[in-house]
This record gives sequence, C-alpha cells and structure tokens, in this order.
Amino acid sequence: MDRIKISGFQLFSVIILFEVGSAILVERASQAKQDVWLTVLVGCIIGCMLYLIYAKLHEAYPAVPFTKYVRQIWGRYIGWIIGLLYVIYYLYMASRVLRDFEELLTIAAYPSTSLLAVGIIMVLCVMYVAYKGLEVFFRVSELCFFIIVFVFCTIIIFDFISGIVHFSNLRPVLENGWSPVLKAVFPTYLTFPFGEMVAFTMLLPYLQQHRIAKKVGIAAITVSGVWLTVFSILNIAVIGVNLINRSSFPLLTAVSFIDIAGFVQRVDSLGIVSMVILGFMKISVFFFCSIMGSADLFRIKQSRKLIYPMGSIVLICSLIIASNYISHLNEGLKKVPYYLHLPFQIVIPILLLGTLWIKKKIKST
Repeated sequence: MDRIKISGFQLFSVIILFEVGSAILVERASQAKQDVWLTVLVGCIIGCMLYLIYAKLHEAYPAVPFTKYVRQIWGRYIGWIIGLLYVIYYLYMASRVLRDFEELLTIAAYPSTSLLAVGIIMVLCVMYVAYKGLEVFFRVSELCFFIIVFVFCTIIIFDFISGIVHFSNLRPVLENGWSPVLKAVFPTYLTFPFGEMVAFTMLLPYLQQHRIAKKVGIAAITVSGVWLTVFSILNIAVIGVNLINRSSFPLLTAVSFIDIAGFVQRVDSLGIVSMVILGFMKISVFFFCSIMGSADLFRIKQSRKLIYPMGSIVLICSLIIASNYISHLNEGLKKVPYYLHLPFQIVIPILLLGTLWIKKKIKST
C-alpha cells in the first residue's frame, strides 16, 4: 500500500463519482418542496467548509491515514477505539449503499430476483477490485468518470429535446422563505452526501502531491454539488414535487418520460446502468476504507486476507439493516444523519482539529 500513488485527476474523478453516488438515487423534496435544489446547493457550500477540516488534518499528517493519526493525537488507547468505530462506520455505510442498489435493481430492473442474488453479484465485483488493489480502482475510476459524464449529458439533452422540462414547476421560489431550506440542509443534505467525504481521510495519504489535496477536493465537491443541483432542478421541472415524493427513484421516473418522436424511448435503462456504476464506486470507497483501517489497527500486513470476511459482513448487513425499502429509506434520511453522521463526520473531526491546535499552542509556548 505504501508504494501506491494516485494522481490529482484520479482523486477528482473518484470524489465526484462517490459524492453523486446514491445521493442522485434517493432524492426527496422534503419540507423544502420545489426549493430542494437550493438545499443541495447550500449543503454543497457548507460541505466544502467541512472538507477543509479534513484537509487541515491531512496537512498535519500528510502520509498517515485517519486511523493512525487519531492515535497520535488522542493517544494509543482512545485513538484505537475511535479508529475501530470508524472502521465499523465505513462497513455500515458500505452496507447501506449496497442495499440502495439492491433495491434499485430488484424494483426497477429485476423484480423477480432476490436481494441476496443482486447483493452477491455486486459484492463480488467490489471484492474483486479490492483484491486488485487501490491503484487499479483509481485507474478504473477515470474510465467510469467519462462514462458517467457522457450518460448524464445525454440525459440532459434528451430531456430538453423531448420537451418535458417545465421550469414553471420550480415556482414559487422560496415560497416559505429560507427556513424550510435550512432545516432540510442540516443535517440531512449536509451529511448526505457531502459529509461522507470523511472517508477520504483514509485515502488522501496516497496522493502523489499532498499540497493539492485541498484544491482537488474543493473542486470535486463543487462539481458534484452542481451536478446534483442540475438533476434536482430537472427532476422537479419534469415530474414535479408531488411525484418526486411518491417515486422510489425520482431520476429514473423523470428519465422514463423521455420520448423523442416515438423513436428514442426507455432511456431509464441507461440511467440504471449509470447508477450501478456510481453505486459500485461508492461501495468500493467505503470498503477500501474499512479494510485499510482494519489492517492498520490490527497490524495486518496482508490486507487482502480481510477482503472475503469483510465482504461477507457487508453483504449480510445489507440484507438485515431494514425489512423493506421504505424503512431503509426512512432510517437513512431521518435517523442515520443524527446518530451516526453528525458524530463521525462533524463532531469528532472538529474535536481532533481542536486538540491538534491546542497541542501546537502548548508546544510553541
């Protein structure tokens, strides 16, 4: 792992695919209604500020992953426990994202196929790329990035050619002021997906040029936020707020309306393929983080030994974390942001940075 080096563009590509990931899949208009696109935009801006905390920690320990420098800052024992909790968090998040895409494929593409069958196939793909290594994964991300850009641009063009975009659905803007927008931003639209960048505290040490970590990260988060905002606007403009809230997968519902002269139809299959790619990338990032963290904490030199048992844990957890898609969605949007995302994405990193600052002040005096 120490010899692995990733380029700035590879990091840029992975961050965008990771951020867009399941966020584009499970959009909900919530209390912001037709202003939901503003919640994404505001969440992105605050998410950039949150990433600066992660980048600052990386600047202090450029060659060290999170699970190692948390022990250096908070001591061997407390730091080890916190590191282990993050490993569990990454495994849980990999399971959640896997469940998202198990549900997507069984509902939208293969209704007669079990969640288990779909989950096994996706986990095997993730385990395979994990076996090949982090460097191969980042190389694959470059190809996936261009595929997703092409698909998304195609969908946007088809939307306008089909004449199904009605911007009147976006009005009135800020009908109830900023209050509903800000309530939707924190913590839901901040922590999901922008706060999930905390996972990259495990990957930044492998960057070829550590000085570009902040610049590349902010650029990637900004582009991700713009993408999500554009598709949020299009979803509202095409199918409206009410249908968004009733739809299991709003983007696929919006894409299914595309019809160009009765010739170009059923473009939702293109959307499903692109979403599966995004899901694969996001699951892989969380999976790599959990493996690398475990190898570091338990001093396992051959991290490949962890792939099969941890892959099995991710698969099993994805099947048992919720009884159905509705409960899975409610848990992910209403409970997880408060009880998991807030402490792991915001509270602990801020406390770490504060402790680091105090230590530096004490040393300087």
